[in-house]
Amino acid sequence: MTGIPGTAPAYRFTKSMLEFQIMDIPQTRADAATAKPGRNDLCSCGSGRKYKSCCGAARSQARPALRSSVPAGSAQHVIRLAASLLRAGKYADAIAPLREAARLAPYNPSVFSDLGLTYLYCRRPLEAIPWLRRSLALRPNFAATHYHLGTALEETGDDEGALSAYRRAIALNPKMAKAHNRVATFLKAKGRQREAADAFDRAALAEGSTTYGQLCRINALMARNQTNEAEERLRRLITRNPSSAEAHRLLGNLLSESGHFDEAATEIERSIALAPRHVTGYNALVMSRRLTEADRPLVARMLSRLNDRDIPEINRMSLLFSLGKALDDLGDYAGAMGHFDAANQIRYRLCRFDRAEYERRVNRLIARFTDEFFASNRSIGGEDETSVLVLGMPRSGTTLTERIISSHPRVGGGGELDFWSERAPALVAAPTEQIAAAADRIRRDYWSLLRSIAPDAIRVTDKMPFNFLWLGVIHLIFPNARVVHCRRDPIDTCLSIYTNHFATRWEFASDRGDLAFYYRQYLRLMDHWCGVLPPDRMLDVDYEELTADPEGMARRLIAFCGLDWDPACLQPERNPDRVKTASVWQARQPVYRTSVERWRNYEPWLGELRQLLPEARS
Repeated sequence: MTGIPGTAPAYRFTKSMLEFQIMDIPQTRADAATAKPGRNDLCSCGSGRKYKSCCGAARSQARPALRSSVPAGSAQHVIRLAASLLRAGKYADAIAPLREAARLAPYNPSVFSDLGLTYLYCRRPLEAIPWLRRSLALRPNFAATHYHLGTALEETGDDEGALSAYRRAIALNPKMAKAHNRVATFLKAKGRQREAADAFDRAALAEGSTTYGQLCRINALMARNQTNEAEERLRRLITRNPSSAEAHRLLGNLLSESGHFDEAATEIERSIALAPRHVTGYNALVMSRRLTEADRPLVARMLSRLNDRDIPEINRMSLLFSLGKALDDLGDYAGAMGHFDAANQIRYRLCRFDRAEYERRVNRLIARFTDEFFASNRSIGGEDETSVLVLGMPRSGTTLTERIISSHPRVGGGGELDFWSERAPALVAAPTEQIAAAADRIRRDYWSLLRSIAPDAIRVTDKMPFNFLWLGVIHLIFPNARVVHCRRDPIDTCLSIYTNHFATRWEFASDRGDLAFYYRQYLRLMDHWCGVLPPDRMLDVDYEELTADPEGMARRLIAFCGLDWDPACLQPERNPDRVKTASVWQARQPVYRTSVERWRNYEPWLGELRQLLPEARS
């Protein structure tokens, strides 16, 4: 799910993405600096002398003589020592000589850059950032250092800073495919799919026909929802290069989305075998089925991976969520909550929630979109009634509800569309004249999107849960759009958010108090929409009622959509549409009630979520 400000992608750091500079320096005194100064500039080796009298003069001498003239303890000596340690993979041991080199050669940007890079290799990104910035202060136009700074900022959760650094690297070196790829991944996680697809295309163009380039092209197809072509290309790529762990992982994810869980598990296992440190594959494995006692060896494998100190923090978070889900399946709720808490501690450090700002945001929506506002701006609205918006809190039953509706032969399933997340924020505070001027274009764009999904359907679903934020703009432009509001027990809802690993990091998801606060703001906003939108445009669907009486609620849903009843709506598990949410396995099962009051398994650990109990809210 996407569309929430302040979200960020899960980042998988690999050392192959980063490049040292001093590891390959020629063995001459002059090579302590990689950027040649002017003859009268201070020499970048740190000697304090002019370049022409120092390393510049040394370039004219024979290399064998210079090798023997490097004194122990000099900048050149410690740089060579650091380079030899880096070549040997002894990154932690290289830090001390690099710090000494930075002291002895205070004008050498390569030393600063490599010291920052070494901290990154040692999983110490906070310490990497100041050294990378010092390097850029001396050499601001070096694209690789901007890219490495972006890596460090991303690992510490500074998403906007990372994105800015990657874009600066691209401006300096438009052919840097890995920077294009990181920008694309950010954009995709923030719900800007079209921009992400274009950025993936640029990465592919820069990389050419390599495996990396082909994977970028496949990611572009996936961002454009061209999943069938993406799957075909992945299978061809694996035939040519069966050792690509990323290709196997992507194919496994696509197969899970289409319900081919056994084949998906095989591909993901291959991915893990090829790249054991890329532990994110475990999450796909445990989410593709309910684990049993027979899966204890898988749990043991995951537990053993936690001891690997080389796993990046974000990957460790994914592994902890995977272990939590596995132990939950096995009935070990105390063990599961321990892992969920540890995972959320990492997620919280990477993405924090500003309660006051969010409350102000809700206040502004309520203050603007009033009865009077809609009444005085009816002329802005159009007549189209194709869309059925399925919304509510995440994990409130939106996937099941959409699959019931889209099982009807006259309905197309749109899934989580990012259209309003991209368009509505700019319109929320815009003058009404500006909204009126843009309304026809927005209607055409949205209608074209829905028609591209299901050209002949009478209705098309848009299942972005966070569209509850944008109902004011949506109703203003599409007053005939139908809104299905999914509701679920608040603690079950919040606990499900807390215990799941999502492709997008939501600011409110990692702290029980933040979740309770966010839920109360959501209720306040939905109460407002119920008061100002026409009652025939919105239908409330309670998850507990839906699972207790599937046929009765399904009939209400189909009637609300203005359609004749079709029995296919009673078998949403047979719906062939791909599932791209955390409900990837559950959506393929017949309607069940085992998730009702799931929170009771975790009652000792509810903490501030107790604020959402009925007696606390009354």
